[in-house]
Amino acid sequence: MPAIGQEQAVAFLIDSTCEVFETMILRSLTQGVPIEGDALRPRSNVVATVSFAGAESGIVAFYSTKDAACEIAGALLGMNPAAVYGDMPDAIGEVTNMIAGALRTKMTDAGSPCAMSIPTVTVGSDFYTKYVSDVRRVLCPFKMGEQEVFVELIRQKR
Repeated sequence: MPAIGQEQAVAFLIDSTCEVFETMILRSLTQGVPIEGDALRPRSNVVATVSFAGAESGIVAFYSTKDAACEIAGALLGMNPAAVYGDMPDAIGEVTNMIAGALRTKMTDAGSPCAMSIPTVTVGSDFYTKYVSDVRRVLCPFKMGEQEVFVELIRQKR
């Protein structure tokens, strides 16, 4: 099966992210310029990941601050953001899962089917996410009102 080019895969990720936010979070995102490589690590204390494997292997990672994550969780759950902290990790995991699922559908439609893992969410401070294999990374920044969120596509090099 032919591999999907990096530019097309990033476009799929951006479209998937915007679709999920518009339909499930009821928030519009303003897209920033994607950043390729390992140079920029977003300011975040909530990180969710979903892995995928098949014709393509990699990870979809979502990064935000706790405030942004609570706003997203509140919008998803129909709750006041101040009241969602206990439910926030599950909600962010589900948002990341929906983004990865939409990406998976686009990749499958383009001839590159894959399976996905369950989401993993890390909440804390002063941590860094590092991937040890030889990968290509593209970080896609977005603004949601005053909040920043980031979605990253991490693909195994071929």
